[in-house]
Amino acid sequence: MKNTMLKAIPAAIAMTMAPAAFADHDNYDLDDVRDWNIVKIETCLDAALDTIPGNARKVELKMEGDDPVYEFDIEAEADGNTYNVECNAEEGFITEIEREVAADDPTFKKLAKISQAEAQDFALSIHPGEVVASEMEVGFDGDATYEFDIQSVHGYEVKVDVDATTGEIEEANIELYEIGMEKE
Repeated sequence: MKNTMLKAIPAAIAMTMAPAAFADHDNYDLDDVRDWNIVKIETCLDAALDTIPGNARKVELKMEGDDPVYEFDIEAEADGNTYNVECNAEEGFITEIEREVAADDPTFKKLAKISQAEAQDFALSIHPGEVVASEMEVGFDGDATYEFDIQSVHGYEVKVDVDATTGEIEEANIELYEIGMEKE
């Protein structure tokens, strides 16, 4: 992990600025979202279900940089797995698909070089707060990721993805709202 963390230092330095940037926008609310020029949630839900047919259990609206993104948790009809399907809320097209996995998933185990505890400690060192949810995911691009929902010390929730192979933060995004619940 030490060698991985040394490689992650440039990313960590860049990400240390992110909490301050998030804090500037921590008062987004639904009135603000209502004024944005985004597609209807149904447009993205239709695209997500066309991609992974099944039952949508949850949707989140989050900011990835300056882009609003809907993320749907879909329980697939074909295999019963849960997939996170992201849709660009400005254009209505699918941008990313990840399969939620358990710790004993063979693909995840093969790719993961750092532990969930190490990934969580690193995420919290950059985005202080309390982890309120976490997942392990395997992307369609073949990467393994730890995802942490952190209730920040600034009062907003941030989703932090940590690469399970390198230990680097892949992305950190403000969650604006969530409808539905995680599968227990």
